[in-house]
Amino acid sequence: MTLSSLAKLVPSVDWDLYVHHLLPSNSAKHPSQIVVTSPDYIAKVSKLVGTETSTRTLQAYLAWRVMFAFGDALGEDIRGPIRRLNSKITGTNPKSVKPRWDTCLDEVNEDIGFLAGRYYVLNKFGGNAKEKADEFVNSIKEVFLARLPKLEWIDDETREKAVQKVDELVRKVGYSDVTPDIMSPVSLSDYYADLEIQNDTYFENYIKARTFAVEEEWRQVGKKPDRSKWLMNPQEVNAYYNPSFNEIVFPAGILQNPFFGSNYPDYLNYGGIGVVVGHELTHGFDNMGRHFDAKGRLVQWWTNETAAQFDEKAECFVKQYSNFTMVDVNGEAIHVNGRLTLGENLADNGGLGEAFVAWKERYDSDKESKRYNNVRLPGLDQLSPEKLFFVNFGRVWCNKVTPAQAKKGVLTDEHSPGKWRVNGAVQNSNHFAKVFNCPVGSPMNPTHKCELW
Repeated sequence: MTLSSLAKLVPSVDWDLYVHHLLPSNSAKHPSQIVVTSPDYIAKVSKLVGTETSTRTLQAYLAWRVMFAFGDALGEDIRGPIRRLNSKITGTNPKSVKPRWDTCLDEVNEDIGFLAGRYYVLNKFGGNAKEKADEFVNSIKEVFLARLPKLEWIDDETREKAVQKVDELVRKVGYSDVTPDIMSPVSLSDYYADLEIQNDTYFENYIKARTFAVEEEWRQVGKKPDRSKWLMNPQEVNAYYNPSFNEIVFPAGILQNPFFGSNYPDYLNYGGIGVVVGHELTHGFDNMGRHFDAKGRLVQWWTNETAAQFDEKAECFVKQYSNFTMVDVNGEAIHVNGRLTLGENLADNGGLGEAFVAWKERYDSDKESKRYNNVRLPGLDQLSPEKLFFVNFGRVWCNKVTPAQAKKGVLTDEHSPGKWRVNGAVQNSNHFAKVFNCPVGSPMNPTHKCELW
């Protein structure tokens, strides 16, 4: 939208003043257009702010948001009440306090994450980890492409463009090597040149770092997007698919145990990081990612018929996951939101199937030469490599949460709870049912399965 059209939609906010305040001082002019991701929501906010809320209430709310945002960086007299509030929300013990070193490490990651990432990469990401991760991406990509012709619900026109999207998929593994180059002290120094850190001014550093981050974001206004830039630090245990750039990104932090081990047998690595690779690739074709083409443009590249088929099949997952429940603080069942979690559920299911097929094809073709590592684990002779693939898939999503935190996750997180990320996906897996000999009609092998990618 243009600023003037946004002003008409949301008249309660002085957008011209807001944008002017955030733009760098050397910026020549305001952007001609800005992206409004949720116009319905922001229009309702305008009404709430403009006519339905008193000035005193708004002032109190804004003051509270400032306190909540900055309270953790202040003294115990401020941190304590906020910690007690968060404990109520998550059901944890308010007396349980993270050691100070842990808090400070979090702050280093938040403020100068790329700089800290250099030392993490030097210490933890060596050998052939990058090459092996590329192998996983290649093998799973090939499985996805090989499956496309077998999906009868996709017509030829859409299938051809889906192949193009996979072919043009950009992959980033390990760490940033351009903006900045993690391995170059000079590049890092240039990147953080405008951020001044003092040894004895913790709160000032906190403010400066957040100001630096906002200014860094707004410096991009009017410029061509930097496709080399990473949205995560190399030490993060996470991964992502960026639809605007059609890229999948795997920081060095997730290329560690239990997701990936250089000495792990392939069946464990494919059940861990392999599923993550398939998960991120499938995000390019979930209910949100599918709207972006091979170049990352938000265009309609699906035919109407294929789009309708997709929606029909996706609805199966919505219904399935909406039947899953967690127990809240009162011992009552609270249902997973199958529509909120749809994209992640599609990615979990697609990633699991793609990773298993990629590993099994590699395993079956390698029985004689033993080029790949699929040695059996001592003491686990009763579990075949096929079974251990699924065991490790379950292992990487093991977690323990309080009932209050579980409820908060169900209400707000686009991911299903860990239990259902695993059990939901294996319920739909014919491979799992065959490997574990699950009777047809049993909870882990229902008669009707949801399937898309």
